[in-house]
Amino acid sequence: MKPLLTVLLALALVGPALAHPPKGAKKLRPSKATPILKQALDAKKKGDMKGYEAALLAAKKILAEEGRFACCIGGGCAECALEGSCGCAANLFEKKGVCKTCLEGIKAGNGRYDNLTPDMLFEQLMEMKGTFGPWRMSREGSGTTWLPESSPMYGKMSELGSWQLMQMGLATLAYGDAGGKRGESQTYGATQYMLMGQKRDEKERVLGLRGMFSLDALTNGKKGYPNLFQTGETANGQPLKDRQHPHDLIMELAATYSAPLGGDKRGFLYLAPAGEPAIGPAAFQHRPSAWDNPSAPISHHWLDGTHITYGVATAGVTAGDKWKVEGSIFNGREPGEDRNNIDPIRLNSYAGRITHNPTKDLSFQASYGFLKSPETLEPGVNQHRLTLSAMHNKAFENGDNLASMVAIGQNLKDGSKTTALLAETAYTHGRQTYFARLDNTQKDELVGVPTGVYRVQKLSLGGVHNLKQDERGQQGVGASLDFYSYPSTLKASYGSAPVSVNVFYRWRFGRM
Repeated sequence: MKPLLTVLLALALVGPALAHPPKGAKKLRPSKATPILKQALDAKKKGDMKGYEAALLAAKKILAEEGRFACCIGGGCAECALEGSCGCAANLFEKKGVCKTCLEGIKAGNGRYDNLTPDMLFEQLMEMKGTFGPWRMSREGSGTTWLPESSPMYGKMSELGSWQLMQMGLATLAYGDAGGKRGESQTYGATQYMLMGQKRDEKERVLGLRGMFSLDALTNGKKGYPNLFQTGETANGQPLKDRQHPHDLIMELAATYSAPLGGDKRGFLYLAPAGEPAIGPAAFQHRPSAWDNPSAPISHHWLDGTHITYGVATAGVTAGDKWKVEGSIFNGREPGEDRNNIDPIRLNSYAGRITHNPTKDLSFQASYGFLKSPETLEPGVNQHRLTLSAMHNKAFENGDNLASMVAIGQNLKDGSKTTALLAETAYTHGRQTYFARLDNTQKDELVGVPTGVYRVQKLSLGGVHNLKQDERGQQGVGASLDFYSYPSTLKASYGSAPVSVNVFYRWRFGRM
């Protein structure tokens, strides 16, 4: 990377002053990156390597946004060569490819990289590749799930010897009033922190390690936070009543390994004392259509409720960057009430999933899982789960982003079945993010109402205003409103038209 950095600095600083380009060449134009590159040089002279790397990264992003990589000629090095002002012109004959000078320092005659544009080169150099294959890390969600590859990423990259490291996470401080006759109010916090590392060899074999943690049990207590019509898990031996359970301190501890199998196929393993089996779409905290909403979907236990499981082994195969087939054996029991330990590890359940990413903007999955005795209060009652989902993400040239998902999940137990439908979307424009979610779920575990299955609909609308973003992180304030529709037989318990309100402050790592 060092010769590349030298080229960047030289071209942005010296380029505008180059004299007498050959006849027919376009005039060199200045770059907005120049003053930032000067800051980088000053920081390096002072021995401030952290400041140097931060300024250099900011300068590279500007160079890419200006439609060039390390070139001060409009159109990049291919156009420069055609106009006759490039020392490596003899090696660049078509309007495609990046001269190896851009990679290996100012040294003419190194040839070119075919079909590689400056933007593509920048993308490859600045982004961490995936753990399970040579795609962008933004494709990989929770566990072994896939997202659309164009999805945004929030995190921080670094290196430790031969390991590439990535930190991701957020912290939310919120006040929620669930509304209605049963709604409670509470100040609560949602937190998660993830550290992952990968080591890649010359044969593209990748060893990965992951750890993900949450302080929810400390900030919210055993009962979690108010979430009207939410069901699942227990506190003090009783089923939770209209509350979202806290996540465990240890959300994931996993080791991964992937390697080429020949042709365009790769195999991978995911082994986790705490992790996520191959069921459903990415967990709601990890998908861009959901992560701005402070509340969990009430369809959580029909789609992605197994995202914290104590005992998971998954094996799979990918075909190119389009298809992934995988299977898991795992512990079917939900986490216990002690959120600070690792529950007994059992491998008594199984699941399979097929994922298809036809383009960088789309991801489809279908999955099935058999869960052995998942509920503490229903020992011996097994469950079958089926899910289908479609995700879409569109990253616009101006930095805006639109992320959406539609999904259906079905739980079958004791000869009965319940279904959940979910649609959610989030649109980021400048500093604003607007989000919406529609849950339509058949609830069979509501507490304190006549036994039965009730179809509940919940519409969430909200937004976030991002106050500040730099290399250290992004701060934002937001609010949401939740509206409900349900059978009239529940009005005696919930009232006629409850409205839930959440206001919150959020910090997360900066956007990459």
